[in-house]
Amino acid sequence: MIRRPLAAGIGLLALLSSCAQLPTATAPTAGDAQALVLQPVQATRVVDAATAVLTAAADPATSDPAALAARVGGPELQFRTAAHTIAAAGATPPPTGGADDLTAITSILPRQDGFPRWFATVTGAGADQAPSLVVFRSASAREPYTVWATPSLLPGASLPTLAAPAGGVAVVAADEATNLPLTPADLAAHYADMLTAGDSSRYAAEFAPDAYRQGVADATAAERSALEAAGGRFTQERSVLPDGVLAVRTRDGGALVVAGYSWSTTSAGPAGGQAGTLDPALAALAGTGQALEATVTRQEVVVFSVPPGQGPVSVVGAESGPVSVGVG
Repeated sequence: MIRRPLAAGIGLLALLSSCAQLPTATAPTAGDAQALVLQPVQATRVVDAATAVLTAAADPATSDPAALAARVGGPELQFRTAAHTIAAAGATPPPTGGADDLTAITSILPRQDGFPRWFATVTGAGADQAPSLVVFRSASAREPYTVWATPSLLPGASLPTLAAPAGGVAVVAADEATNLPLTPADLAAHYADMLTAGDSSRYAAEFAPDAYRQGVADATAAERSALEAAGGRFTQERSVLPDGVLAVRTRDGGALVVAGYSWSTTSAGPAGGQAGTLDPALAALAGTGQALEATVTRQEVVVFSVPPGQGPVSVVGAESGPVSVGVG
């Protein structure tokens, strides 16, 4: 019989409180024939418009998800919609590791033809003392750029050095492995396996140790151990989001990769047992405070620094949070 709360915080760890260092931009090299997706002044206007909407929705209890959708999309909209549901029910939304300050100190502007398009800004350290990467995406020429994710840098991590905004950066296709240890698409899939399987993953040697993965491993191991000791079960699965892999070249010929994931965990009590009490945040998303079985769906956004040639990939930033809960 399980009566303990089912934890809301798997993967939502206090990993982002240190003072991460920012890259130093150097003079850009000669650009290619492709134009910047946006000129720096245009990017500033996009950031200002999105910041105004997000500032108006700073209180999740009173924010309007429909209004947010004008300038926010993807995982970020799901995080903020879930936070609104949780806060409106009187519970405290769990931290996601997203940006708490959107003030841009530099931009990452890809050179690219056609759509969809994206760009990013690097913010200063806010109250959490962690700089963040704010990713903007646009699906077509008729659709405005929206904030897709705002992962903060992990403690002690720094972004690889990229070209200055005016010079732009080259896009790396999801299936491109030129001068890289693996393609961005394979990298994203292999890290998903690492997060789910842990050190037993066959891809373990491809990645340097990182605090986010360790935190997820510790939390899931504790959840599984507690449930199995009571006769219950814990399962999880993870997949890369459709069109969820973005990548650009770094100064040294490596890559900066951003990948989005959907992660679901199912915590179930023993057959014939009594329903357990859900964590208040999960209860708000589930619409009930009791459950014998709960499946929590989370979104994750992870930022990678990929070395040129060969060598382990480093995780430098992450954002994660629950977006829905199903109960049985």
